[in-house]
Amino acid sequence: MTLNNKLSIGFIGLGSLGEGLCNSLVKAGFPVAVTDLKRANADRLIAAGAVWSDDVKGVCANADVVITVLPSPAISRKVVEGVDGVLAHLRHGGVWIEMSTTDLEDLKRLSAKAAERGISVLECPVTGGVHLANSGEITVLVGGEQEVFQRVESVLQTMGGEIIYMGKMGCASVVKVVTNMLAFIHLVAAGEAMMLPAKYGVDPDATYRAIRASSGNSFVHETESMLILSGSYNVKFTMDLACKDLGLVNSIAEKLGVPLELGSMTQQIFRRAQGLYGGQAQSPEVVRMLEKACGLELRADGYPTELVAE
Repeated sequence: MTLNNKLSIGFIGLGSLGEGLCNSLVKAGFPVAVTDLKRANADRLIAAGAVWSDDVKGVCANADVVITVLPSPAISRKVVEGVDGVLAHLRHGGVWIEMSTTDLEDLKRLSAKAAERGISVLECPVTGGVHLANSGEITVLVGGEQEVFQRVESVLQTMGGEIIYMGKMGCASVVKVVTNMLAFIHLVAAGEAMMLPAKYGVDPDATYRAIRASSGNSFVHETESMLILSGSYNVKFTMDLACKDLGLVNSIAEKLGVPLELGSMTQQIFRRAQGLYGGQAQSPEVVRMLEKACGLELRADGYPTELVAE
């Protein structure tokens, strides 16, 4: 721990989500070492005071806590285990915080390996959208031992707004993929709900405002529907990530014997959109399939092309 009593942080993964989370730590004065496959992703963080490292070993060298925010379970495995991974280089007594949305069983396996090396683990997936990560207001779900949570609570409070302790390891991951499943279901539903009145001749702006003021409103409608109406779709969350998360939640449901009829249907809808528009297409572009089928784009003037926290 540094002289100013702030934990020293290593941060791995500086995509749209990771950069915003890390920036909150840098601005708050935490000593932060960062790395990513693309050094350009770290430029703004370095300018703000973060220190660049070329590899995981360097990020772990002086760290009390290492945070990973990575796009897939396979990449998390590669970064965390092995001779060049976090578990090989983070000191005994350190804490690894996994903020990626990852595979539940893989996380448990890696947590057991970490414990063998005297490293504590928390799962801390986030929910609410990239715009809330950028503003430090994103919700953080925490799974793991409460004592470890209390040791790093100041770090999590710096990155997030509401911090919710979910219980033992695995609980946060389950709830996280459920929240994502709901978001994707709501996205498909919002597209259908706006398209029907549009085909009848209702102004999409009026429909948006009516739904927002109704019992059918949702967080997704309030945010992502605006990106559909502006035509940008740019929520900074790709079709690949959406399909990955839907695969994770449906896999857990299958193991637990829980029938997710809407969840499995939504997974198929997103897979079809992924095939049509590519894995790097934005997740709200799932509505483009409906627009094409109806021969009508859902558009209205005055809507933003990106989301910014108020």
